[in-house]
Amino acid sequence: MNFMNVIFAAQKQNILIDACVLDSDSGLLQQACDITGGLYLKIPQKVALAQYLLWVFLPDSEQRSQLVLPPPAHVDYRAACFCHRNLIEIGYVCSVCLSIFCNFSPICTTCETAFKIQLPQMVKPKKKKLKQAA
Repeated sequence: MNFMNVIFAAQKQNILIDACVLDSDSGLLQQACDITGGLYLKIPQKVALAQYLLWVFLPDSEQRSQLVLPPPAHVDYRAACFCHRNLIEIGYVCSVCLSIFCNFSPICTTCETAFKIQLPQMVKPKKKKLKQAA
């Protein structure tokens, strides 16, 4: 959560966040680069690291618009649930700590907040008026 605050602060201040990834992909870094307008690049060959750093990451934002850079990677904005770490599209969010869960629980496992659940109100059926024969 703190890293997302850093990302949004950088976006507000027009600061680019770039990521040069050498090993496994990072969804959080992809989001940071996408939100701030920076570049996310997974280096295909580590022997060419210096060339990628000079070609892709050294130029500023004005110069980058004139260069032919690698295409942006697809960014997955799905959140991972706190209980299983599975990526979910729709989930339950704790209103206190903003933890995301794939299944509903009356008590947040992160901050232990108990939620009051209002059960559906039972509606009494209306009595039907009988038609009287004339």
